[in-house]
Amino acid sequence: MCGIAGLFVPRNATPPDLDLGAMLARLGHRGPDGTGVWTADDRRFRAGFARLAIIDVAGGDQPLINDRHVLTGNGEIYNYLELRAALAAEGEQFSTSGDMEPILGLAARQGPDFLHQLNGMFALALFDRREHSLLLARDRLGIKPLYWARLPGGAILYASEAAALFASGLIRAELDETAIQPYLTHGFIPHPQTLYRGVNKLAPGSRLRVSAEGDIQEEVWWQPHAASDLPRDAAEAAEEIDRLIGDAVRLQLRSDVPVGALLSGGVDSGLVVARAAEHAGGPLRTFTVSFEGAAYDEAPVAAEVAARYGADHSRLSLSQTSILDHLAHLAWHNDEPLADAALLPNDLIHRELSKELRVVLNGTGGDEIFAGYMRYFPTGIEQRYGMLPDILRRYLVEPVVGLADPMRAWQLSRTGLFQQNRGAYVHAHSTYFPEPMLRRIGNRHPVTIAAHVRLAEAFGGNGQAAGLAADIGSYLVDNLLTLLDRTSMAWSVEGRVPLLDHRLVEAALALPEDQRTPGGEAKGIERALARKYLPASVTDAPKQGFASPVPVWIRSGLGDLARRILTRPSALDRGYWTVEGIDHLLADPDRHGHRVYALLMLELTILSQIDQGFSTAPGSLQDLMDAA
Repeated sequence: MCGIAGLFVPRNATPPDLDLGAMLARLGHRGPDGTGVWTADDRRFRAGFARLAIIDVAGGDQPLINDRHVLTGNGEIYNYLELRAALAAEGEQFSTSGDMEPILGLAARQGPDFLHQLNGMFALALFDRREHSLLLARDRLGIKPLYWARLPGGAILYASEAAALFASGLIRAELDETAIQPYLTHGFIPHPQTLYRGVNKLAPGSRLRVSAEGDIQEEVWWQPHAASDLPRDAAEAAEEIDRLIGDAVRLQLRSDVPVGALLSGGVDSGLVVARAAEHAGGPLRTFTVSFEGAAYDEAPVAAEVAARYGADHSRLSLSQTSILDHLAHLAWHNDEPLADAALLPNDLIHRELSKELRVVLNGTGGDEIFAGYMRYFPTGIEQRYGMLPDILRRYLVEPVVGLADPMRAWQLSRTGLFQQNRGAYVHAHSTYFPEPMLRRIGNRHPVTIAAHVRLAEAFGGNGQAAGLAADIGSYLVDNLLTLLDRTSMAWSVEGRVPLLDHRLVEAALALPEDQRTPGGEAKGIERALARKYLPASVTDAPKQGFASPVPVWIRSGLGDLARRILTRPSALDRGYWTVEGIDHLLADPDRHGHRVYALLMLELTILSQIDQGFSTAPGSLQDLMDAA
């Protein structure tokens, strides 16, 4: 785990003056254990690396260099031992014991197709010294980030975080206003777009090849799909899912420093801990988090699971009273806006974990691969309303209802999407600002086509798996995994996600709906197999969603500050909301607090990254306001 940064210049272009040291300094939280750099003799390729030492602590420095390639990689290759053994049998010699070095041997033998051999989370930059070409690649699920920009003259600048690009001295952080509408509808900015003009996020499962002349070819090397070899028999399929979970956890326990796990009261993290206990070789370090004043406390159930497996368990009790000051820190570290209010609790969690551990397993991904959200199922009112003829719904009921309540009419209109367009249905049940709400806040820009629609169509069909694939390719990567990466790396902690092993994802997508969610039970197959490992207090408990504290924050002072920030002339002049629109949202924090928070995180990101360009995290929101 680390941060990478670099610059590739075509053979016929003049190398610009790059401040690689400043880029690595901006990534210092990702890699506090040292830096490494490599510069070509003609200065047309420069690579930098900021290291968080996890595997081969003493000797795993980068860049890795041989007579053909220069490699920097962020993340972990979990099957590196198997890859090393296979390459050694062919005569390959190694200079380190690290997980990234096998890539050099694989690349020499297989070219860019070596990516298919890797099981891991990674973002890679591989420079071919012989051909003067560059390969940038991102892991299948997009667990690790990679940003890039093309400079005048054709040079390619890349880094693990967008903010590091701006530290290079070669480009400025400029707002891409076309990213605002997608953010408002999704709560995140779908790849490959970013908040910044000219800056791209490499898509998950993609690679970017740059020739010596500077020609760019972007290719998809993996996308969500159903495994072709999952047994048809339901019992055998469940057994294979169980085996894959166990093997994923086994691989992701590989580390030369202690590994712990986050343990909630849910099935996902419980399964991860249960399977980790089989391979840990001693008591697993586990942590549960309780927030003061929360309506529901998972700690007792988590303690029950920890006791069953003899874990060395701790309960962290956290306060959210410092929200006003902490939001500025979040906006700076995230460097792209996220509307997810879980950002703050996750940041506080990793701050505490960093005092004891560098590697932490968690259960991210279970809801997306096993159908844990209600948006994968039609609601009761939709099922009843859908019994009316389509022509009656569309041309009588919805227009009449819309005269009095446009939002309610829009909610009714979602009914037909479940059968017609599963991607659009999933998006409609997760959007922050549907069209009626955009109009209510004074937004007159064209409505964004949901990323979910494109992704569901790419997967094929209109079943439940298409909806899962739509979330895997959008919400999972651009929200949940971005949130995990930024909040963990802000505190130099590596977050690992065993349930997103690509073999398990492909197998889960191959399950027939009646096996994945029998009788319409969310995560039914996962709950069933979990009964072998977890108590009924976990497997039979209703899903406890994240109880947003945002309405409390709004009433406790954040609302007044949000209004000041959101009604600044520079914010209003873009035309995405009005003063009257903001006041409408603030008047009802229980219904609209999450929307106020979404707008606030957008503006705070613009303030910290673009308007002011803080080189270090601001201490408080007041610091941001004073500098504005």
